[in-house]
Amino acid sequence: MDFHLQTLWSEVAKPQSLATLFLGATLLCAARAAYLVYFHPLSKFPGPRLAAVSDLWYGYHWLSGRYPWAVEDALRQYGDVVRIAPNELVFVTPQAIADIYGPHDKGLEAWVKTDFNNMGKGLGGILWEEDPVRHRAVARQLHPAFSSRNVRALEPLVHRHMDYFVARMAELGGVAAGVDVARWINWLAMDLAGAMSLSEDLGQQRAMRNDARLDMLLAFNAFATAMQVFKRFGPVLRQLQYLLAPASKLLLFARTEATTRRQVRQRIADRGAKTDHADFFEFLLPAAAPAPTDTTHLAAVAVQLTFAEFGPMSDWFYSALVHLLAEPACHAALVREVRAAFARSADIVATAVAPLPYLHACLKESLRLFNSNSTGLPRISPGAVVDGHFVPKGAHVQTSVFASFRSARYFHEPLAFRPQRWLAPGHALHEARFAADDASGFVPFSLGPRMCMGRELAWMQGKLFLAKVLWAFDVALGSGQRVDGLDAALRHYGFLVKPEVKVRFTPVER
Repeated sequence: MDFHLQTLWSEVAKPQSLATLFLGATLLCAARAAYLVYFHPLSKFPGPRLAAVSDLWYGYHWLSGRYPWAVEDALRQYGDVVRIAPNELVFVTPQAIADIYGPHDKGLEAWVKTDFNNMGKGLGGILWEEDPVRHRAVARQLHPAFSSRNVRALEPLVHRHMDYFVARMAELGGVAAGVDVARWINWLAMDLAGAMSLSEDLGQQRAMRNDARLDMLLAFNAFATAMQVFKRFGPVLRQLQYLLAPASKLLLFARTEATTRRQVRQRIADRGAKTDHADFFEFLLPAAAPAPTDTTHLAAVAVQLTFAEFGPMSDWFYSALVHLLAEPACHAALVREVRAAFARSADIVATAVAPLPYLHACLKESLRLFNSNSTGLPRISPGAVVDGHFVPKGAHVQTSVFASFRSARYFHEPLAFRPQRWLAPGHALHEARFAADDASGFVPFSLGPRMCMGRELAWMQGKLFLAKVLWAFDVALGSGQRVDGLDAALRHYGFLVKPEVKVRFTPVER
């Protein structure tokens, strides 16, 4: 046997044999490239030539943290639909958003989610689940958790954490240099997420340091992106993803996962016991339901609920505050509205902040410019038409709401923070120059069967946060701080990586 192997190798190793192998591989690659460029079902769609023949264009821009910006540039260069990978298209128009995410039959989406968020181990839950039937089952369980009734029940919890944030800023935020608002907002959002999801008291604002769960999320933000990129390059190259996650971070992930499993098992054992407040987990496993033997799925959903609360809310709080600081006239107008509406901080409650028009407009505008939903939300085509273009069955498609929300085609002064664009004509700050804005594609919470269930809760938190902070403080950038380069400093992986901005909170004397 050894003799035959040595004989075979000696033949293969001959220069003419190596040349033949190299030529064959070259011809094979060239033939594949020619097929992808000229004969593939998506070959008629424009885009970067590299993206047509390889996932390298897609992977590079994701790993750079600037994927939404790269897609925005490609759409400007090539048109409303662009080929960003051999079997993937991105669309930008409002009609495309409706065509891809809207169609469904009895709550089951027609355009099925890809494996973009697949984390392995059969985990699904609510964010990562690809199967429409299983997603609908979990969504039905969770839907009551986000009802208007339960949002009202959660309001005291929101007040507790936000009032604590105000108290800490009164204590620490008055220094001339200011405090790192990105870090403090992360702590606030994560404390809220832990309390709402699993009744956890993470106490990060109190301790002024990251909890292990937050450390894990921040550390694995880029690694989660690496996982979804490298899965496109086969099992051998996929192992390169672990170069982006040091052993210490992998151990942190394992410990956090084990902690969540223990918490879930404890919640199962304690079912029926009264909790301090309602949380999302109660709806996943009602007291009367049989105890599950496998907690893997429940633990995955609990982690996803924490992530789904933390990421968007930390981005929204930060975006609204920083954009206001960059636009003094808008900041002053909102301060006037908030302080005229409330005589006491105790009056700042959800029902009282809900009707404030300029507050609503500022939050809406910050969602337009700084949206967490910038992954593209890729789907698999069933073989259907998107905004006049037939997309063959099995092709992957996505939309860039990032590019759509920032497009001059749909919004006047698209890169400027202009809350007045959302005001009704009768409002004193309404400006007619924004009357032609086309907001039909403005869907910051998506649409269809996978539309964000927590949008009412999110609006309540956003309005309470801004109202409480601007009523209590004169807020200003710390000495030497600038925010005019914010867009270039941002990075986007699983969620946005926000640059440090130091802000001074000076208590208002009354």
